[in-house]
Formats: sequence, C-alpha cells, structure tokens
Amino acid sequence: MAKMIRKTPVNLILIGFMATGKSTLARALAPGLGLDAVDTDDLIVERAGKPITDIFSDIGQEGFRDLESGVLEDLINSERMVISTGGGIVTRPGNIELIRSLGMVIWLDASIDVIIDRASKSDDRPLLQTEDPRRSIEELMAGRIELYRQAADERIDVNELSSEELAYGIAESARFWFAASH
Repeated sequence: MAKMIRKTPVNLILIGFMATGKSTLARALAPGLGLDAVDTDDLIVERAGKPITDIFSDIGQEGFRDLESGVLEDLINSERMVISTGGGIVTRPGNIELIRSLGMVIWLDASIDVIIDRASKSDDRPLLQTEDPRRSIEELMAGRIELYRQAADERIDVNELSSEELAYGIAESARFWFAASH
C-alpha cells in the first residue's frame, strides 16, 4: 500500500496563550525561513480600524472572535508565512481545523507566572482587566489547554528559553517538518 503524504502549505502557525511570545517569535523566525510574518491581531486591528481594546469595548468578545475567524478564513490559501495568532483563536468551533489546514502548528506554552509577568507589562490585554488577573488566567488556560493540544503538531515550553533559542529550535523543527511533508 502506498504511503499517504499530507500535502500541507508551507506555513508555520504559532498558537498559545497571551504573552507566550507568538508575535515576537513570528517576526524573528520569518526572515530566516524565507517567509513573511503575519499577526492575526494586527489584521483584525487593520480590518476594524481600531485597537483591540476598543473592539472589545464596542462589540465584545464574541464580536472580536467573529473578526478573528474571518481573518483566519482569509488566510486559507496563503503560503510562505509565519502566522502568529491570538491566544483565544482556538476557542471558536471550526478554527482548529482551519489552523491545522494552514500548515505546521506550534503551541508555545508558558507557566502562569511567566504569563502574568509578561502580560503585566501591557495595558492592552482586555481579558485581564479584572480584579484578579491570576485567577482569570488560570480559568482561561484551563478552558484552552485541551484545545491547544488538539491544534498543535508540536508543543514547546517557553519558560526557560530565550527568544533566540526558541527561534533556532522552531526553525529547525519547521525545516524538518516541511521537508518530510513535501
């Protein structure tokens, strides 16, 4: 029997909770792989014509998720990209299948302490504008862990690695994966 090979577009998709370094890594990885960096949050801001915090204020989380799913659908026929996604993109039914159809999916995973430390440096995290951000993170992560697991081809613990180490490791994994799938 002939071996079936999954024909996958040459894209690398970074998923994971907020503040795990997806956007930073996409920008660092893309040039070395000869790919373009694309951030779904940037595409949403461009489409809506306003910052994410204003989108959440004006149309709420569900409205934001609608925009996010639309941006993801627009990327379906795209190739040669490192795509960083929003932390909650996996929560919308159907998005995991769309993400997996785009290429190799890397889940950047971090501890709650690392996430709190990184996220506290920014005011534009609408889901953390609560009285108890730690509890909010714990609750959101509990609801997303299995979704990240379902979407990912590979999981990387980012707690102890520098951006340079992560970029090198992911680039090597991507080169191997793309060579094996084409």
